[in-house]
Amino acid sequence: MPAQETANNSSDEESEDFLVDAPIDFDYDINSKLNTERSKARPKKHFLAIESARMSVAHAHQELKAVEHIRNRVKLLDHQLDAAHSALFRMNGGALFADEVGLGKTIEIGMVLKEMDFRNTHDSFLVLTPAQLANQWRRELNEKFGLGFVSNYDDGFENFRNHDKIVASVDTAKSGMAMEEVLSRTWDAVILDEAHYVRNDDTDRYDLLDALDYEYAFFATATPLQNDITDLYNIIDLIRPGVFGSYEEFESKYITEDGSIKNGEQFRNQLNKVMIRNRRAETDIDFTNRDISTRTFKPSEKEKELYEKVSSLVRSTYSTKRGRHLVLLTLQKEVVSSPSALLGTVEKRLDKEDEELDESERKKLLEIEKIASSMDETTKQKYLKIVLENVQENIEKGRAIVFTEFRNTQNEIVEVVREMDSPVHTVNGDYSSKEKDMIIQEFEEEGGILVTTDAISEGRNIQFCNVLINYDLPWNPMKVEQRIGRVDRIRQDREVYVFNLALEETIEEHVLNKLYSKINLFQQSVGDLKEILSGMESSGKEFKNEVFTRLVDADDERELENNFEEMAVSLQHKSEAVEKLEDFNKDVFEGFEFGGDKDE
Repeated sequence: MPAQETANNSSDEESEDFLVDAPIDFDYDINSKLNTERSKARPKKHFLAIESARMSVAHAHQELKAVEHIRNRVKLLDHQLDAAHSALFRMNGGALFADEVGLGKTIEIGMVLKEMDFRNTHDSFLVLTPAQLANQWRRELNEKFGLGFVSNYDDGFENFRNHDKIVASVDTAKSGMAMEEVLSRTWDAVILDEAHYVRNDDTDRYDLLDALDYEYAFFATATPLQNDITDLYNIIDLIRPGVFGSYEEFESKYITEDGSIKNGEQFRNQLNKVMIRNRRAETDIDFTNRDISTRTFKPSEKEKELYEKVSSLVRSTYSTKRGRHLVLLTLQKEVVSSPSALLGTVEKRLDKEDEELDESERKKLLEIEKIASSMDETTKQKYLKIVLENVQENIEKGRAIVFTEFRNTQNEIVEVVREMDSPVHTVNGDYSSKEKDMIIQEFEEEGGILVTTDAISEGRNIQFCNVLINYDLPWNPMKVEQRIGRVDRIRQDREVYVFNLALEETIEEHVLNKLYSKINLFQQSVGDLKEILSGMESSGKEFKNEVFTRLVDADDERELENNFEEMAVSLQHKSEAVEKLEDFNKDVFEGFEFGGDKDE
């Protein structure tokens, strides 16, 4: 962690630029400047104190030089630029980004790292996140800032010694060999998402951050306070040791017997050195409305028969040692997407020379293949046409985006759209980034329908379109929000219309009506969802696997209902807890100004 600083210094002077990109005059007496710091810094951190002082006497222009180089990738808002500037120049490379949800803390940190990287002064960055957010962070940092991060989930990831820009699950980093590798080097900067998870200093996560060697720290959380004011101490002491002195000094100086704040002005001055908190009400962002329409349709007799046979196969196979869980999960999702998607997986399974594919399973797969092959127009296709006809009549250039998880389903949808004599554009994982950009440009100019897989659900702004259709739904709320986030973005100036298509009496209906409705998914912000899902992950569960387990564990429809009701109640409790935490943080910080440069 960084060097400790003196807690009693209450001045709010501007720190000098720590991003050194010019020769430094070493005639300055660095040793005298370090006398106070050295007495309190931990011995193994002493060289970091020297580095911090060296940086503080560098005089480079205090401006964000990398902004011009990313304007085509990401549009930065004023509060995001101000936050990045404060973290780099006023806070000298140690900041807690505590914006309210929806204001772009990831973007602010991305700008910080881009600036450091652009100046070629710092190049080893470790980003620690909850497991299910690691790939999202990697994509954001790479697609919007061109930083070249790898994730510990990437196929090409070697270890924590052989890469300089890494996004990793914090729980992976604190375990076994990974922890040894992470602790074996000094990082230029460590970034921690969901920083409230280190509020307790008796956890493995806290111990990892405390043991890490890093020069600069950028932590992020919308709710730094989880229980009481003292939560702040451990978080901030990892970022800037000594800001509040020892824990006993902090508690004595700033906390009353009933747990409220005393010496408020001094508390604000100290916190203002390290914490940036923007509020929605203080920005000029006009958040658009979402009009959500969930359509559930009665399946045809063939569709119902097909669904029942697939579900029966999944349950019976899952309960044996022969169960291939990923394949079975895919089959269960494909059956409510399209017959062609299902056929693709079934035929691959039948074609394999697999000793574990016994005659009973083969017979069931052949029955499924026969029914799926005989199906023509599906119920979803019929209703998709109705929705698209309305779009053509009422929306400029008839623009809409249709999302599906599966390539074969995408092909089916494309044929439907072509029959309607509408321009059709397609994007999937086969296209390069440059090709995707060209297709989106054509979609903007020509109008019509963009049929896409989740290959485009992140990293691109398509707010010139305001209609989105979820032909099938991912079993992951974050992925749903990422889809909607392509059109419902800051600077979207029209109401956003979202249509969800689902078949009655299927797993899809349960996920929509039981689970997503309980957390008000389609009106949630990404920040709120991160909080809810991170809470779920902390109990060792992943959303899609939990859905699948509850499906296959049910012996009948009644038990299935009960299983999903139980999961829904749990999600609702987590959602309510997030709301309470947000209210608590708003109440505590009401009247405080964080991250600004106002005169005292």
